[in-house]
Amino acid sequence: MQEKNKIELLSQGLLHDTEPEEGDALERWKVETEDNRKLYKLLESVRTSPSVTQYAEEVRDTIFKELNSKIDKSITRLRWLRVSAAAAVAFILLGLTGYLSYDAGYQRQSSQLITLENPLGMKSSVILPDGSKVTLNAGSTLTYPSAFITGERKVSIQGEGFFEVTHDTEHPFIVTANDIQVKVLGTKFNVKAYCDEDNIEVTLSEGRVCTGLAEEAPYIMMEPKQQVRFDKTKRLFSKRIVNLDNYMAWKDGKFYFNSVTFQNIARQLERKFNVHIHIASDDLRNTVFTGDFVRGENLEQILRVMTRDKRIKYNIDGDQISIK
Repeated sequence: MQEKNKIELLSQGLLHDTEPEEGDALERWKVETEDNRKLYKLLESVRTSPSVTQYAEEVRDTIFKELNSKIDKSITRLRWLRVSAAAAVAFILLGLTGYLSYDAGYQRQSSQLITLENPLGMKSSVILPDGSKVTLNAGSTLTYPSAFITGERKVSIQGEGFFEVTHDTEHPFIVTANDIQVKVLGTKFNVKAYCDEDNIEVTLSEGRVCTGLAEEAPYIMMEPKQQVRFDKTKRLFSKRIVNLDNYMAWKDGKFYFNSVTFQNIARQLERKFNVHIHIASDDLRNTVFTGDFVRGENLEQILRVMTRDKRIKYNIDGDQISIK
């Protein structure tokens, strides 16, 4: 079989249903070498989102036409182009910026982890290999594999993130946050797990999830508008109904404070605006405040409202803020 036909056959087998003759030819190609068998097994095991598959359909012909034209130019480059063609298919299917090779690429693929560190003062979002979307709050870190090629879609987070998970009943989505895990099939929920806070919070917006200690049963089943809180010191769970706006408004740059202490508010403002806030006394740190900031207020506007009681004053010196 000519090299060009092998490339087209591989792409056809991965992205389309093949005719009987093509299927037989593909089977023969897979058993020619151990490399062929392993590469095809990896690509066949990859689960992609519908959007990625659609994208693959749209660009497949263009990519392989270009590859085939290169093959015609030099017979000495046939083996390299065979690897490049397979890598192009993997690129489409996995949504990666790198590529696979026969020699070692497919062996590294299952263990390659990506860590996204979101700095203070910023908010960002990322599309995972399965099409799920994660919005990260300031000062948060997300770790996930470059491809989900096992039975579970596992990620981990430190900080806070809002997850919009692509539904896949055969491949559960698992979020690890310190000691706890959140298991879902497809839903929208928020995880807050900052290292400098006493609790880990899971707040459910849509669908159903179950939350519990990693590898331990039982898990707590959650319904929309419910929040599970894990006390890291006492190692105890509690569940309650909450106002979702209070816990998910950060995605839109808004704040809803309902009897929140100055200390907790200071943490959120530090992450949002990348500053350091010093509160003079324990009494002031434990003072509670209620108020909404939904019009894109800057830091000084927020502080001015919070300290309108003339007994409380603030001072801004660069990124250092004192409240007394």
